[in-house]
Amino acid sequence: MIPDLSGLYSRNALNMKRSLIRELLKLSRRPDIISFAGGMPDPQTFPVEELAEISALVLREKGATALQYGPTEGEPALREALAHWLTKERLDLRAENILVTSGSQQALDLLAQVLIDPGDPVIVELPSYIGALQAFAAHRARMIGVPQDDEGIRTDLLEKTLERLSRRKRRPKFIYIVPDFQNPSGVTLTLARRQELLALASRFEVPLVEDSPYRVLRFNGEPMPAIYSLDPQRHVLALGTFSKIFCPGMRLGWLLTPEAWMERFIIAKQGMDLCSPSFTQFIAVEYMRRGLLDR
Repeated sequence: MIPDLSGLYSRNALNMKRSLIRELLKLSRRPDIISFAGGMPDPQTFPVEELAEISALVLREKGATALQYGPTEGEPALREALAHWLTKERLDLRAENILVTSGSQQALDLLAQVLIDPGDPVIVELPSYIGALQAFAAHRARMIGVPQDDEGIRTDLLEKTLERLSRRKRRPKFIYIVPDFQNPSGVTLTLARRQELLALASRFEVPLVEDSPYRVLRFNGEPMPAIYSLDPQRHVLALGTFSKIFCPGMRLGWLLTPEAWMERFIIAKQGMDLCSPSFTQFIAVEYMRRGLLDR
């Protein structure tokens, strides 16, 4: 047995850090603790009875397929169901624009793997979501924070940052945004800021990554349009997840990407997990087909 593996670790491995989110959530399993440290849905909202029935139905009618390997890009039925469900967000997309992922955290890692070389600049909000920062840091991105105010990311400061990088011929690989109920600040990006953000992305030819796991959890007020829906030029890649609106244990999320980029993300995902779980995908399809997700 090799006594010390540290000399064999890659530079990327040495750069990786434990997820503070996962460390905090370990405490949530203790019965004497009610944790506010992570985005944990209330287990009382989990549709256990419906899922027991749907799981039995899937095993009975689709067991041979649901328990087998599936397509890397996701089960066609789920991609179609998501494309239909997302039309209420006024998103102009087809199933071919959707890559099913093992939670949106995998989508963040795919973005980092496909787009980031060591030292590449990536623009993030200040503060930003710690899970995204962990994924980008693991690929040795040089993250540049742009402060927020009560309307979201400061687009005036973002413009100055992009101009400075342009003068140095250092185009960022992307701008990472959580526009709705931002984690951790809670701020929602205003419509004006969304439009300014898109204009800057177009002017400097920098992709926008819109990570929005919380937008349909609004309790009052009018929802802002998804940035993806405002983007006819396709500068935006959008991430979504079932973790906050269905059950996090399903480990299902999605990445919306222009079809021209899809092949590269599929290749990267094949090296990670071959495919996301077919079983939970079929459960999600039936859950959506019954109209339970909207409820």
